[in-house]
Amino acid sequence: MHDQTPGDRPGPQHPYSRARLNDLVRRIEEALRSGDTALQSKLVLQSAELLTKRWSRLPPPDKPAFDALLVTLCGQIDTAARRAFAERLAPLRLGPPSTAQALARDASVAVAAPLLAGCSCLGDDLLADVAASGGAGHRRAIASRPSLPPPVTDRLVRHGDGRVAVRLLDNPGARFSESGFAGLIAHSERAEAVTLRLALRPDLPAPHWPTLLELTWQRATDALEADLGNDGAARLLAQATETLARPVAEDRVARFRASLDVIGSRLTGPHRGPNASQLERWINLNRIEDGLAAIAHAAGLPLPMTVAAFDAPAPATLAAILRGLDHPWPVLKALLVRRFGETLSPAMVDEIWTLHRRLRPGTARRLIRCAAMPMGCAAFLDEAEADDGASNGAGP
Repeated sequence: MHDQTPGDRPGPQHPYSRARLNDLVRRIEEALRSGDTALQSKLVLQSAELLTKRWSRLPPPDKPAFDALLVTLCGQIDTAARRAFAERLAPLRLGPPSTAQALARDASVAVAAPLLAGCSCLGDDLLADVAASGGAGHRRAIASRPSLPPPVTDRLVRHGDGRVAVRLLDNPGARFSESGFAGLIAHSERAEAVTLRLALRPDLPAPHWPTLLELTWQRATDALEADLGNDGAARLLAQATETLARPVAEDRVARFRASLDVIGSRLTGPHRGPNASQLERWINLNRIEDGLAAIAHAAGLPLPMTVAAFDAPAPATLAAILRGLDHPWPVLKALLVRRFGETLSPAMVDEIWTLHRRLRPGTARRLIRCAAMPMGCAAFLDEAEADDGASNGAGP
């Protein structure tokens, strides 16, 4: 470290005196010579305390040497200490660059992730390099950064798995090149969660759209044929597509909007809809607006599509939506009674009961996704990753 001159001595309010910095450097050097790992870890955390009060206020001539000393020290301490130091460095707008880069490349995801996910002093070249050479956890951390340019996302898409692709597509700050979109299309062939998220991208190049529709149709068809056979699959898919596309008058939809606003504000995260008993109670109390709004919210369907399914003369699409939500038969039956009243014949009940019994929830979700996607809707988006683990396109 450089000796201080009177001209660059900090004033009395400056938190970093030359004596304090020199003392810290001396103790770090002694700890490195001694091999005392406990002391080394303690000094790392003391250094973090110093740095978090603003690296920029350290004497500029001392920064490179202090940074190099920290890199050496971090190479000696255990994972827990490196992680604690990385967590303290991550929020800094300006920090010791070599130390931050070394920790961002750390083989332990627990150490590297806090920096990779948000440290602003890491450059795009380093991020792209770690995206290619790091592990899956490193890539997922990078994919969470608030801003990601195409050179970085290209590497993440090329070297990452479906979960990285899902995280990127859920990140509004991620931008993609044409090459990146092509790579995401390749991921979508293996992961339904990627397919659905790509369908929601307004910047998706138009030539890729038919591929998404074909993938969604194939997944739905395969699952339906496994559950219902070839004839039943084609008929149900055609009926659902026609039903969800059916226009609904705005004044009819408006009746449900207030309920949807209330439900949407109260039910978020893993609780996207009321439980089955609550929904059944609403329906039996003739609170149809609340019931259909809750179903629309939980399924990720626009209100007009949900109302169209309820209003349709054939209830198969409505039954598929309820089955996709994995609600039990009494909920669906209560809804059918409210919709059809005295016209609900035993034959209709038998037909829908058979459909409810034979159709698996995952198959029902794929059916509704396929029927809704041509209208720009990715239904049951939250359940897509659970269906295929964001890693394959197999049946549920």
